[in-house]
Amino acid sequence: MNWLIIYTPKNESSFTELKGFFKKNKIQTKSFLLDKDADFSPSEVPSKTKLFTHCVILDDKVPSKNAAFEWGIALGRGLFVYALKSSWTAQIQKCGSLKDFESFDRLFAYLQNNIAGLALESKKKEAWKKLFDGGNPYTGDALSVHVQKDNRDVVQTYLDAGMSLNERTSLGVPMLNVAIRAEKVDEVKWMLGQDIDLNAVSADRGYSALMDCVWKKNLELTKILIEKGVNLDFVSSDNQSALTLAVGAGNADLVKALSDAGASPDKFDALGMSAWTYAKLFKRQDLLEIMEKNHHGQ
Repeated sequence: MNWLIIYTPKNESSFTELKGFFKKNKIQTKSFLLDKDADFSPSEVPSKTKLFTHCVILDDKVPSKNAAFEWGIALGRGLFVYALKSSWTAQIQKCGSLKDFESFDRLFAYLQNNIAGLALESKKKEAWKKLFDGGNPYTGDALSVHVQKDNRDVVQTYLDAGMSLNERTSLGVPMLNVAIRAEKVDEVKWMLGQDIDLNAVSADRGYSALMDCVWKKNLELTKILIEKGVNLDFVSSDNQSALTLAVGAGNADLVKALSDAGASPDKFDALGMSAWTYAKLFKRQDLLEIMEKNHHGQ
């Protein structure tokens, strides 16, 4: 947010209080002292109002006709104005980006109670503009492209604009699975520190994030998800578990990582087979020995 405060000498104490409030909340402001003969039109304000997102007018003076027109344009392009009530503000009350108040105390109380929400809304608006200017559609598929490329800044911009990391592609693939399939270790680590569903299931394969780690034969990512407390015994649409996939791949390291974490080798798939029976079928005594501590007979 970038705030402009317009005030007159008679409102200096209110200005000082407001300035201190913004400073405490680490909000950038600029101020413009309006002398008694000045008409507070946007063109009179240093740096022009187009550089600001929000404006507080600490005076009940009514702008001239031309100045009122200029303020109308500024409001129309999205400048948020908070002003003391006057005949001018009464005329444009229907404009959603202007709020007027009977007194400074009421104006100040409103800002105190709503500053966090205003900051969030402003951040969202700026992020939307940044995405639009960069040619990035607000879709899960567009977000997934940047997740795959580990474009953290752009991914964060999507989050700032209101999108969730639990968003999915048009094929129903969660963003965590997208990052895992692209084997972006740093991106996965970062995502797991955010608000994300660790056990979301992709619609295309019916795989959990852990199963995608195993499918990619990526031991590092598998261990990372295990440390985060992922569901070890989730089964896909064909009733296969991550451990069954690891045995099918003949990957002893993955089998050990999953078994050490407590994964069951006795989950039956659609064919009536389990990780344990597959290992027996493949004559993999080494895998049977690894899984034996979690095996409960069959």
